Amino acid sequence: MAEGFDTNRFQSTVDQSFICSICLDVLRDPMQCENNEHYFCSCCIKKHLEKTSLSCPVCQQKLTVETLRKAPRIISDFVSRLKINCDHAERGCDVVLELEALPRHVQDCEYTPVHCSNEGCDDVVNRRDVKQHETERCRFKTISCDDCREKMPYNKYETHGCVLRRDFDEMKKDLAAMKSTQHEILKEMKEGREQMAKMTVAIENLTRSCRNVNNLVNSIGCEIFVIGGLDIEAKKIVSSVEKFSLFNQTWAPLPELITPRCHFAAVVFQNQILVCGGSSSRLLRNGLDSIEVFDLNNHTPEWKHFSVNLPVKVAGHKCVVYGNRLLIIGGWAKLSEYLEHLDTIYELLLVPPYSSKLLCRMKKKRAYHGVELFDDKVLIAGGNGCIGAQSDVELFDITRNECVEMPPLPSPVKTLATVRRDDTMLLIGGLDDKKNVSNKVIQYDHKTGKSEVLLVMETQLIGCAAVFQENMLVVIGGGNKVPIKKGINEVNGYNFSSRSWKKLPSMNEQRYLSSAIVVKRDIFQL
Repeated sequence: MAEGFDTNRFQSTVDQSFICSICLDVLRDPMQCENNEHYFCSCCIKKHLEKTSLSCPVCQQKLTVETLRKAPRIISDFVSRLKINCDHAERGCDVVLELEALPRHVQDCEYTPVHCSNEGCDDVVNRRDVKQHETERCRFKTISCDDCREKMPYNKYETHGCVLRRDFDEMKKDLAAMKSTQHEILKEMKEGREQMAKMTVAIENLTRSCRNVNNLVNSIGCEIFVIGGLDIEAKKIVSSVEKFSLFNQTWAPLPELITPRCHFAAVVFQNQILVCGGSSSRLLRNGLDSIEVFDLNNHTPEWKHFSVNLPVKVAGHKCVVYGNRLLIIGGWAKLSEYLEHLDTIYELLLVPPYSSKLLCRMKKKRAYHGVELFDDKVLIAGGNGCIGAQSDVELFDITRNECVEMPPLPSPVKTLATVRRDDTMLLIGGLDDKKNVSNKVIQYDHKTGKSEVLLVMETQLIGCAAVFQENMLVVIGGGNKVPIKKGINEVNGYNFSSRSWKKLPSMNEQRYLSSAIVVKRDIFQL
């Protein structure tokens, strides 16, 4: 039997006369002591008498289970008419009803958590969404092959024999078409090599022009959003946001965050920027579980609270978006009196019913690490472990839901920035286990595990942000020595085509431990 009803679930403040003296919640199935009419939940007082003491917890007079009395009907009637939220309010139910009607409502509530019945799926969704989930959204739903009519789970359809055979037939057709085209080209080459040479030059010129136009278009439509962080000199957490136009080479301010924060993670999902977790305290007293969202489609943009919070209050973590899911990787949290590093990888569904769960545990506990997504794998490198900076690397396979060890980095590093470049992760700056600030850019291949020093920056940097766009690495803000007494607002770009560094216009504010996001806009909507 359950204890009392949580007082926070009621629409108005409940008089202390109707609060159980044991669990301090609103009375459930109220009972009273034999002589002095002290009221308790039936479950609470019986447990007390059976396991603790044969006396009333309030007046201390002798009391047994047999001498307990039902509370007067007026007490039960009053409690039964109190207005209470549904048991499933946190899952979205907004029904408010009298307490006596609660059991009947909960029995039929559309927000009751229900397990997906598809074999292999462990998702829990609201009752009203379970049918749609099982038949449309679940990756374990049963489908039939159009050719042989065999039934199979959706996630195995692409490896089904009929599908593979169909793909193979298409490849054979494409190969035949390519051979025919090749034959025609060879024929034309034999008929007029000079004309073909001129055509080749024209195609090369056209390709070069198209590449230049494409770079220009992408430059026009790309902006870098730099969010929050820590202003060391002013001793404050920053709530400001500014954006940098790659085409105009100018900075412009944007609406501020609702909550100033640093040590957070930022991602883009469905043309929205999500700012996840972090800390609002310079002294790192606790983490945040709130998510703020900035809709890039809104003509009057502003930061708003997202529909749901993270499953844990966390900072110093990393996040990636995989389909409709947000993966929250590592970080630190205040799980007791002390801050603890995490080895967890959580999943949060970014669309209704916004469910969350613990997916996997990493090989190492880590915060201030590097993370990049490569198709259905996440590369996790370095970071601050239980005993300082570490060089460990692991690869999280999302489809198999497991982490495997990879070859280590050349040296330990934490509080770094990372970007993805083709099949590699670039690790920028950071702090080693001897508290030396790095000016190196390390390249790590997620397929082979090979790593090397790719670039050397002009400045040593820790806690900087970085993005990679159109063959250019842009490194933003951070600090350049330990202890950090002042952040920097400098921005530098490395062009991989010209193989040179270039100083870009500085930000309006100093930022340490901020986040940077590249936003690609349709130029016809600008």
